[in-house]
Amino acid sequence: MSRRVAAGLVVLAGAVSFAALLFVAPDYLVARGFPLDDSWTYAVYARSVAHSGTFAYNPGIPATGAMSPLWALLLAVPHLVASNVFTFVLSVKLLGFALHVAASLLLLRALGDGVDVRPAQLAGAMLVAFHPDLVSASMSGVEVPLANVAAVSVLLAAGRSSAQLFGAVCLLAPLVRPELTVLCVAVPVALFARRSNRRLGIFVGAAIIGTAVSLACIGMRNLAVSGLALPAAFYTSVSLGGLGLVDRQFAGWRELLAQFAIADSSVLLAAATLVAGRAFLGRESASTPVLRAAAGLVSALAFCIVSFAVFPPADADAFSSRRAVLPVLPLIVGSMPVLLCEVIPRRLLPARPMRFVQFAILVLLVASVLVRVNLRFGALVADAQTVDAAVAIGKQLASAKPDQTVWAVDAGAVRYFGGGFVVDLRGVNSTEMLGPKAAAFLTRHRPRYIQTEAEQLRVEVEAPERLQAIPVRTFPVSAATSQARSQQWIVVCSDPDVIGNIVMRDRRLPFRCAPPNGSRTADAR
Repeated sequence: MSRRVAAGLVVLAGAVSFAALLFVAPDYLVARGFPLDDSWTYAVYARSVAHSGTFAYNPGIPATGAMSPLWALLLAVPHLVASNVFTFVLSVKLLGFALHVAASLLLLRALGDGVDVRPAQLAGAMLVAFHPDLVSASMSGVEVPLANVAAVSVLLAAGRSSAQLFGAVCLLAPLVRPELTVLCVAVPVALFARRSNRRLGIFVGAAIIGTAVSLACIGMRNLAVSGLALPAAFYTSVSLGGLGLVDRQFAGWRELLAQFAIADSSVLLAAATLVAGRAFLGRESASTPVLRAAAGLVSALAFCIVSFAVFPPADADAFSSRRAVLPVLPLIVGSMPVLLCEVIPRRLLPARPMRFVQFAILVLLVASVLVRVNLRFGALVADAQTVDAAVAIGKQLASAKPDQTVWAVDAGAVRYFGGGFVVDLRGVNSTEMLGPKAAAFLTRHRPRYIQTEAEQLRVEVEAPERLQAIPVRTFPVSAATSQARSQQWIVVCSDPDVIGNIVMRDRRLPFRCAPPNGSRTADAR
């Protein structure tokens, strides 16, 4: 099949998945916000870049909460052209989906040998284009679709003859997600080890130079802003869920991968990995599509090992945890048809039975994706409904004055829609919360408003009647159930004599309400 026809079929698969989203979740595209509070955090940084050219969370104060600087820069464009929030959100969703389709087309090229497209290659790219997890993530407002493009570009560039191009891709990849550095090293090792020591050395060297320059720039900027070399999200994830390194890997492989169609089958993963090992170590030389699919799969699995260690999947069902795998899911899903069609050596079966076996494998993969469509798109709406509660809080705080402080746990939507100076109690955007000086930082920024939610944060005071608690409407977790998220509240903290504690998981910090004329003391700045 020609590449042009194959590309058309890949785009068609993406369009069918988009239509399925509109059918299953008709109000998500135009009537809902984003399914993650982190999406609104990126919107805050994008707005700052568009208006002032700086990565700032609170106006004029640089911060390190944008894990993907390139994504924040890209989102600055919709901010410049969008006339309102609705147009901005819709533009971001459509931009993400366009990047998703682009990643699928790049994967079609990356798995090929430059001639005709084979059925297994086409099936892999179409499965990626249609995959409901990837389609949902592409319209989530976070960096996943750009990370998919970067991950596939690493594999594509490694298959070309230009080390300069590969180095340039590896320069940009960490600016999308720092963990993509793993792919920049793993892909050339998988492709060229035992085949061409010269190309191995050149491409690994290009990867090291490109990623080193990128990570050095990120690190120097972070050190200048916060005194910490890594983005704040890395530090907040260290103790997340209290999981040790072994438990993180166990949870990742057993629970997190189970969330994704095709990748959820340990049997299929083991079989594909077996074929990959045979392609690398076998005496017979593997075809270019098989070798590249093997490199993509093995490198993606190496990425997962690192990602599970850095971002422990404390709640495998949560979208925030699934982001640990989503950047490389196209490499896993797209490689599967190519590798599984090679599970049975061709010398063991005649041509016609072999084609039947390969067709059955492809049907199995397609069916495993189709059965997840309703579940994943339905969950996308439920997640967006939950985050819409934080949006409602932000809108209620829109009238807060610049000298009034808001303490928040869902700090993206609260900062994007609300007024005042926002303290991110998780520390992602307020790195002062990560160290031993958190209590002193909070003393300098006494709250006028506190966002509370029973599962994340509660306020303890001796005289609760001296505080005003405003309930915020919550939404069902699923349209099929009446189960709702814990009630959220805005606590109005206007009596400076009220003292107490805020409790976040196992952390307890003292607070005193702000004075009536403002929430920050004279030395707050």
